[in-house]
Amino acid sequence: MQKTRITDLPDDIISYILSFLTAKQAAHAQIAAKKWRNLISIIPNREFFVPKSKISGSLNDFVKELLSLHANHRLRRFSLKLPDEGNRPYYNPVNYCLRNVVKRGVFDLELDINAKENYPLPLEVFTCKSVVTLKLGSGFVIDAIPQDISLPALKTLILDSVRFDSLDGRCVFQRILSACLVLEELIIDGRSSDQWNWSRTVSSQNLKRLTIRRIGWYDDDDKTNSEPISFDTPSLEYLEYHDVLRDGYPVVNFNSLVEARLKLPLIFQGDGYDLTNLIQGLRNVQILRCVHVHTMMLFHSFSEAIPWFEHLFHLVVRTDDYICWVPLRNVLEKSPKLRTLTIEGCLHFTHQEDPGLGSVCPCLSGYSFLMLCPIETLKITEFEGDVDGMVHIKLVLENLPCLELLELHVQARTDRKLQIISDLLMLPRASSK
Repeated sequence: MQKTRITDLPDDIISYILSFLTAKQAAHAQIAAKKWRNLISIIPNREFFVPKSKISGSLNDFVKELLSLHANHRLRRFSLKLPDEGNRPYYNPVNYCLRNVVKRGVFDLELDINAKENYPLPLEVFTCKSVVTLKLGSGFVIDAIPQDISLPALKTLILDSVRFDSLDGRCVFQRILSACLVLEELIIDGRSSDQWNWSRTVSSQNLKRLTIRRIGWYDDDDKTNSEPISFDTPSLEYLEYHDVLRDGYPVVNFNSLVEARLKLPLIFQGDGYDLTNLIQGLRNVQILRCVHVHTMMLFHSFSEAIPWFEHLFHLVVRTDDYICWVPLRNVLEKSPKLRTLTIEGCLHFTHQEDPGLGSVCPCLSGYSFLMLCPIETLKITEFEGDVDGMVHIKLVLENLPCLELLELHVQARTDRKLQIISDLLMLPRASSK
């Protein structure tokens, strides 16, 4: 059996092992191996979270413990989670603590302070040269950043219920993005309305992953909900976008987009929304997921904007039995290389009482639109297996010439499932595969 020397292990594992050494043992280890000198100075984790009733005293003790560390000790990860406190007496010790952490060269910084709009986040956070992952939350407003803002190592930025205000008429949010020269992932989470004072532009030349999620779809008191948003992200590969519909998308640069996950319901505030640029910006996508039951309807309202999906090979749509499939037909007709279609939901019926062909809605045209589809795998997550359902599946099998796998998820007793399988095997198929 071959033996492995500790010096042959990855730095992360060695650093974790060395973190358990006492100060005396660490000193000996530094002499024994030069490679370990920098690793020993990196403390893996420091986390602080206490109940609201014990916050003041515990926080002071935690700050004292942090300050007792050797000045050369760096922090790999620092997490500070504080509950909401009415009079907020802990702002000064918190900021004193954060300045010390930043000075030590932290790699992963997570702040969940539950502060309000008057919380003064220390400016040193925005000039940290070492931080790679930064998570800020929740509830406070960032309205001031230093003139020399620079986050040269930041690759992941997570904003959870954080808002921005303007600074001398300039967009604080965009200035932060501009200071992140190697940023690869941006997550904007927990927004309930569009109350930022910002340029409504997400612009980053290196960004690869973008996630924007809302809590609610609209707020009647907020008249800026539907104002246009632009995306200037030429390197973006993954997009998760949950938002209200906008009046427009003036700039949409998704030239490198591989996967898109959309949740856009038919709820809007503006006089007239326009998704033309957004839909056309998806032209290079390879995996498209429409995770809201109404999202596909947008491909009906803006059918003329649907591009030629030259690279799309996997389409996932959320359906309900009352939702028309015309939008799906519109997309399939523009997807010459589609290989996998996943229906997250059920088939579309006319709800007529008599079973048989009458259950097939006219919008489906007897599923004849599938005849030119190169689909090899079809998945349906909600299938009843009744007479009406079998009529639909029979038409599907008769019209998909390239189908290799039909995957149906059925909620039924075992004996009923066996009968459904037997019935399915008896159906004629257009595909010999």
